[in-house]
Amino acid sequence: MGTSRDRMSPVLGPARVIDLTDEGGLLCGQILADLGADVIQVEPPGGSSARLEGPWLEGRPGSERSLFWWAYARGKRSVVLDVEDEDDRETLLRLARGADFWLESDTPGRLAALGLGYEDLTALNPSLVYVSISPFGQTGPKAGYASSDLTAMASGGALYLSGETDSPPLRVQVPQAHAHAGADAAAGALLAHFARKRTGRGQHVDVSTQQSVTLATMFRSLDAPLAEASARRVSGGAIAGGVLLRTRYEAADGWVTLGPCFLPSTGHFMNRLLAWIGEDHDVDPGLLEENWGLFALNLIRGEREKGDWLRAETLLDRFFRTRTKAELMAEAVKRKLLLAPIFGLDELIASPQLAERDFMCSVARPDGEGRAHYPGPFARFSESPLHIERSAPRRGEHDDEVRRELQRSPAYAAPVEGPQEALPELPLAGVKIVDFFWVLAGPGATRLLADYGAHVIRVESTKKIDTLRVIPPYQFNNPHPEGSGAFHSANVNKQMVSLDLTHPEGREIALDLVRWADVSTESFSPGVMEQYGLGADALLEVNPELIQISSTLMGQSGPWRDFTGFGNLAASVTGFQQLASWPGEPPSGPYGAYTDFLSARFNAIAILAALEHRDRTGEGQLIDQSQAEAALHFLTPAFLDFTVNGRASVPRANTDWHAHPHGVYRCAGQDRWIAIAVRSDAEWRALCEALGRRTWISRRDDTAAVEEALASWIEPLDAADLEARLQEKGVPAHAVLDTPDLFGEASLLDRGHFQEVSHEIYGSSWVESSRLLLSETPARLPTEARAMGVDNRAVLEGVLGHSAEQIADWAARGILS
Repeated sequence: MGTSRDRMSPVLGPARVIDLTDEGGLLCGQILADLGADVIQVEPPGGSSARLEGPWLEGRPGSERSLFWWAYARGKRSVVLDVEDEDDRETLLRLARGADFWLESDTPGRLAALGLGYEDLTALNPSLVYVSISPFGQTGPKAGYASSDLTAMASGGALYLSGETDSPPLRVQVPQAHAHAGADAAAGALLAHFARKRTGRGQHVDVSTQQSVTLATMFRSLDAPLAEASARRVSGGAIAGGVLLRTRYEAADGWVTLGPCFLPSTGHFMNRLLAWIGEDHDVDPGLLEENWGLFALNLIRGEREKGDWLRAETLLDRFFRTRTKAELMAEAVKRKLLLAPIFGLDELIASPQLAERDFMCSVARPDGEGRAHYPGPFARFSESPLHIERSAPRRGEHDDEVRRELQRSPAYAAPVEGPQEALPELPLAGVKIVDFFWVLAGPGATRLLADYGAHVIRVESTKKIDTLRVIPPYQFNNPHPEGSGAFHSANVNKQMVSLDLTHPEGREIALDLVRWADVSTESFSPGVMEQYGLGADALLEVNPELIQISSTLMGQSGPWRDFTGFGNLAASVTGFQQLASWPGEPPSGPYGAYTDFLSARFNAIAILAALEHRDRTGEGQLIDQSQAEAALHFLTPAFLDFTVNGRASVPRANTDWHAHPHGVYRCAGQDRWIAIAVRSDAEWRALCEALGRRTWISRRDDTAAVEEALASWIEPLDAADLEARLQEKGVPAHAVLDTPDLFGEASLLDRGHFQEVSHEIYGSSWVESSRLLLSETPARLPTEARAMGVDNRAVLEGVLGHSAEQIADWAARGILS
């Protein structure tokens, strides 16, 4: 058991982090700072290039006025050092000798050429965890590519799937790619730290932004290997059997979106909605009698027609126009409806939900002019709460302070006895997790932990089938609960148990698993686990040292705590939908259950932080993870634009605060596009030269004319050829990859992104790999897509010690279902 001082100190309180990242990786260091680490941001003499990113304080650019910098340098100290200067490099080497983590997002190979690479620094400090974030990873055919947020989203497939069918692919106007990579990098840093606690040695964590972004396709990168029909860009609806099932409707004062309420696990939500409509409107009895849980499947099978859906669509369209967004939100919470108003970020900031949860944190402004309101903690910890206090630093603000502290020993450089040649155990070997999570935001987190050694037992039930089992990509384009590539990708490397939690004996088996576990997870609506007799109090009664994480859309408290749904609805409420739109057009939003992809990372980080706290103190704890609150960390610059400037973000399509031209341009072929981002006059000259248009060089600021000329010139060209041409000149450009392109993408294949696994029905299947490359403790490779309940006996007998006769009795009585 740790001391009282251990219990009071931050999770990473002893750690020092040297952070050389720019706008491509700042979030990683900020997450470590939120966990208590001392993060020293190293800036070049002119200041970090992240200071050039908008929006700006009061709309006026300046190196100390970038709200992007304020957003992601919060919690850090700043020192100015020039990696090209010999004396400054010596200072960096002295910092490295005493550091616990080193973060960098430079061009692969540049720091090594300057004597600051992984091999150089670990020779000085063998315990150092060295994290590299780069557009395409440290090696591979595109390792040297120039990149930007827009081109990174294009390379990872997420851009292609977002936007309107008949328009160019569309990005979220607040940069997202860096945050996907930064959150992955933070998880990777913590995993390497857990390995270091076993061996005393650090290692290299290699993060590819492209690979991180692929999670935002919701595993549609597997379309080609699974022989699934390729995903297409469809905003405001979903296609089933060739029929567009509209999910976006106009409300009295804006827009509202539906969840996928026509799947086996969600059809009852449509029945609830129609019952509400029927209180004031005539509803066709056929709609009330429809089996909405099978509706999408029946369209695919040809057992329903377009006209069957249009009757519902017409009714929904007429009804929603009579309701305000506030009314729709209130009824969604009250009646547990699968719908959400599409709020602007400003509306969420002013909401009673964030107010009652006291979510925002107040931090001193870097300019000394009062305080700024930031997004609060990404998760709420009962025993080790996050404290967000330090503002973003001014350039070189801590130069003298840091130089006085150069003489330091690493906090985690404990000597390890015995030979060190053998490959160490995986970082989380011995950690036991009982996983009641479902869909993606939770299972994606526990998949990551399982990849790195945790023993994860996934509990599900045929009584309430996981929604991820009934969405594509399917094996051979055939809807089957055991054929979903998405489900298997989120759940490989786990043991699969089926259990009826509504049965008293099922509850007792679940409690047995909790007694065994270090961590218990769940992502049901607040109160559901209590209905099963498996609420936090019941779990802690049988295992007082348990770490229990509950992940929901809005958190465990507040007036919207009962808001139900998936990541597409949370994206609607948190402003993502509105921030990915064409001016004057309906909100498009990012693809799929977007906030699920973000929360998967924060759930994993929260569990790792709680495990670190328990290692130091012996204490378990409760974690309240609100998907909406965590996702707001991907929108912090826009959040600050409102709380500091009072300016609500409006749709800007693919334009950028700083770069121009900056857009997605049609190329030769059907629905083929290229993303181009020009950030400087030098890149503009290079673009003009690559296109043989030197006469354009002086016309960069004639935005409309440049866009028209570029679009006309590029349209007949092949996207891949043009990408290569522009990259040769150092211009950030990338073909917008669709889902079949991803499976053939050399940079993903180089990192082993696609893994073929065995499957008891189909013989073999495909899943995505871990998105992290750890040099000393690589992820456990998945070998099998395991079926529901396939490990019932192995777990109940081998782990819990129940007899074969007892297990057979439970199976016969349907308790293991």
